[in-house]
Parts: sequence; structure tokens; C-alpha cells
Amino acid sequence: MRALLKRAADRLHAIEDRLTVRTQIAAAVAALSIVLVGTLAAGAALVSYRHTAALIESNLAGIASTTSARLDRFMATRQQEMKLFAELQPMQRLWQGNPAELRSALEALQHSFDFTWIGFADLDGNVVASTGGLLQGKSVAARPWFKQGLERIAVGDVHEAMLLASLLTQRANNEPYRFVDIAVPVRDASGKLLGVLGSHLDWNWASNLIKDVEANDGDTDTQLSILSKGGVVLVGPQKETTRYAGEDLSGILNARDGTFRETADGRQLLTAFHVGRGYRDYQGLNWIVTASQPASVALAAAISSAQMIMAIGAVTALIALSLAVLLARRIAGPIIAITQEADRIGRAHGPTMLARQSGSAEVVQLSRALRSLLRRIGLAEERTKEAELRATENAMQLQEDMLKLRQLADTDFMTGLMNRRSFLAVADDAVAFCRRYKRNMATLMIDIDHFKKINDTHGHAAGDDAIKRVAEIVNQSIRTTDKAARFGGEEFVVLLREIDQETAILLADRIRASIESATVRHGDTVIPLTVSVGLALFDEGDRDVQDVIERADQGLYVAKKTGRNRTFLMPAEDERAARAA
Repeated sequence: MRALLKRAADRLHAIEDRLTVRTQIAAAVAALSIVLVGTLAAGAALVSYRHTAALIESNLAGIASTTSARLDRFMATRQQEMKLFAELQPMQRLWQGNPAELRSALEALQHSFDFTWIGFADLDGNVVASTGGLLQGKSVAARPWFKQGLERIAVGDVHEAMLLASLLTQRANNEPYRFVDIAVPVRDASGKLLGVLGSHLDWNWASNLIKDVEANDGDTDTQLSILSKGGVVLVGPQKETTRYAGEDLSGILNARDGTFRETADGRQLLTAFHVGRGYRDYQGLNWIVTASQPASVALAAAISSAQMIMAIGAVTALIALSLAVLLARRIAGPIIAITQEADRIGRAHGPTMLARQSGSAEVVQLSRALRSLLRRIGLAEERTKEAELRATENAMQLQEDMLKLRQLADTDFMTGLMNRRSFLAVADDAVAFCRRYKRNMATLMIDIDHFKKINDTHGHAAGDDAIKRVAEIVNQSIRTTDKAARFGGEEFVVLLREIDQETAILLADRIRASIESATVRHGDTVIPLTVSVGLALFDEGDRDVQDVIERADQGLYVAKKTGRNRTFLMPAEDERAARAA
């Protein structure tokens, strides 16, 4: 394979060597123009297609959302009408009064609004009065709307009511009656439950709503459907069949609205959906409204726009190809001339200066470069020296950077204090000095009280602010000869040189008091802050600085256990006794 590629490359180079500059420029410019124009045209076509498709999807989504909102508002209005009627003051005397008067009132309500049947059932489920006398005297105790209506305002999903349908006039198209139930508990003035006011809405109003929307879709062949929350088609093509189930249905119910593409009856459809969210007091039944268009119709404008852009791109590419040939002839002229001049200089004796050429910035630059070639040779040595000088400067800069890095390695990044490694190195030297020259030295171990509570209550950023504030106070409280370090977390260590016990105690307590009285703010929150301090003095019996630090840590432990926010001096005798034991 490698040999085949090499042969192909050699052949290509051989072809290039036989082509003139003008031909190569023309071919390169033409190829570049075609690629750029083609890419731009394809990109513009893709953007146009996606933009148009997005507008169509948005329009479908708007239709589905608007239709869903109209459904919810209609149901909310009917529910509110039933509720207001049940609470009307003039109706209080009729619920347990003359059934004939109650029936007249119910029929007046039916004529005013779009109810197929309205009836009042007592607590036993017997229909006391109803519109048209339908089901009057019958028991509806087993009906779901009655059971739910005894407890609350209830709205039942679409269903067939066989008994009521048998009493109504048969429709011309022989379609069965389907209803939506609304039930409202009826109470007297004292709040006592008297029965249930129930109504049946003819589901045909939803079909009329869908037909109205489809008739005003602007000839886009939009089909609307209403589905139950179980995915069953209530209105629309393939009525009473399950259109979505399983993960598809769960995805629709969870997303509440959106668009997708699907295949139905062998056709690609662009479908938008919206799940009803209810309206005001009406909680909704999670009806799913879908608006679908054939993809061929919905995306026709997008495809046409993309094709037009591609056609314009093709014409532009042809024009670019013609211009490339003309430009190549113009551009190649000066290059051919300068090539011939360079060949003359290589063969001739005498003047070796190249004649100036023009025609483009590159040709002028090339002419100048060749003319100054001999002069540049004389400057080569000087530039070499300059390069050596720059290398020396870079080495010095590198050394300075290394010093800065070493300083960063010895410093705690958060507080600017020494870290554990650099502190222990300094402390070891201090112990050796104290042992050799019989000098005093003390170590403080400082720990923030209830630090975990600060983090849990105010967050880790607040904990960081507390650590920085403690470090600032400690650093300001000690001498330049003393050293302070953060050992990790909320724990600090201070090395005090040339100090006696009394002064060390006073200094430790001053640091503790300063921290207690300091203000630590995180945002608008003021965080109370205290520390516990363990103190240890260097003793001849200490093996190294670790013994002093460990004793200070034991003092810190005692300070924590005996109430916190205090300083405790741990004597050397106690530690030696512990080690001996």
C-alpha cells in the first residue's frame, strides 16, 4: 500500500513539473472557488432547511398548544358553572324541596349552557330531579362520578353512558354518545352534605373544536387528534385505537410538549404534541393534543429553499471557474518574468542584481527578497550573536522562574503561609539552634473550633474565608523571626523563637482573642469564629521538632476537650512520662 501511494505521489509530482504556473494557479483557484462556493451553498441550504423546519415545527406546536388550551378552558368553564350553580343561594331551598321545581331549575341551567344531562342525586344515589326527567328515580350510586362527587368536585374522562344514551335520540350518523362527567357535592347553608349535582357533557363539542381548527389551518393539511392519557385516540383518525404506548407514551407525558417525526399509513409525518395542564381550578385530565402534517407538505418550502440556494451556488461556481482562468493568466505573468530573470543572472557574468518586478504584493516582495539576498549574508553573523544574547537572557529568565516555582512549592496556596514541608525544614534548624546555644523556643498548634459546622451551614467557600482570616490574624500577630504554617484543613502551627513561657502564653491568648473578636463575612453572613490553641515549649529531652509539635497537639486536644476557645500549655514532663509508660 505504501509503495502504491509513493508511485501515485511521484506521478503527481511529474505532472506538476510539466504544468505551467498559470495552469496550476488556474486549477488551484478554480478548485478552491468550487469547494468554497459549494461549502457555503451547502451550509446555507442546510441552515435554511433547518430554520424553515424549525418554524414549521413551532407552528405545529402552537396549534397543538392553542387547541389544548381551548379544551382546558372549556372544561374549566363548565366545571365553574356547575360549582357556582350548586352554591347559588336561591337553590338552597330546592335541593330538598319540590322535585318539579328543582327539575325546572336544572333545565334552565341546561338551556343556558352546553350540558346534555344534569341531575341531582341524594346521598343514597337516587336521582331526585334531572333534565328531561331522564334517569329520574333511578339509582346512580354505583357510578364513579357519584362516588367521587360525594367527596370533592370531580371530572371524569371520556366514556360511554349506555343507560343515558338509550334514552336520548339516536344520532343521524349512528355514532354512539360519549360523555365527560362533572360532579359537584351539594351542601346546605350549614355545610351538611345533601347529595351530588352531576352533569354529562356531550363529547361531540371536542370533535367540532378539532374540525374548526383544521378548517382554518391555511391549507397545510394539518390533522389534529385528542388522545387520552392512556394513548387512546378520542378524536381524530383511527378513533378508539391506541396510538401511543409504553416508552413513547411515557416520553410524551413527561415532556408535556414537543415535536417528533413518525410513520403512519406509510407516510412520514411531522407531529407536535401538547399535554393539557388544566386551567385555574380545573386540574385537567392529561388529554394529549397532537397536530400532524405530512413531511412532504410540511418541509416542501424548506426543500425548495435549499434547492434554490444550491442552484445559485452552482452558477456562482461556474462564474468563479471562468474568473480563475483570467486571474491565473494575470498573476502568472510576473512570476514567469522573475523566473526568466533569475535564470539570466545564474548564467550571466557581470551584474548580479535582479531587476525589480511588480504585479502583486507577493511578486514585489519576492523581487525585494532576491535583491537583498547578498546583503543579508553579511548580516547573518550579527544575527547569530543576537540569537546567542537572547539565549542567555532566556536562561536568566528560566532561573528566575525556577526561583518563583520553588517559592510556590514552599507556600500554602490558600493562605500564603508556609506549608508543612517547608515549615518542618525551618523548624528542624530552629531546634538544632536552640539545643546548641541553649535558647528558648515555643510551638503553637491552632485549630478552628466547629469548622465542620461552618462548612455544613455556610458552605465550603465560607470555610475557606474563615481559614484565610485566621491565617491573616496569625501572620499579623507574630514577629518576622517567627514562622507560621498551615498544616492542612483548619490546622495551623506557629514557631516562636527566643521566647519564654509567660510571653508565649500571652501571645497565644492574644491570637485567640483577636480571632474571637474578628469579623468574618461571607456574602451578607457574619460567621462567629473561635480557635483552640495548644502550646508547647522546647525541652532538652525533645528528640526533634516532631516531639514539640506533638506536645502542642496534645495541648490542643486538651483545649478542645475542656471547652474550646482557650489556650492550654502541655508541659514536657507529661509527654516524657507518656513515652516512658
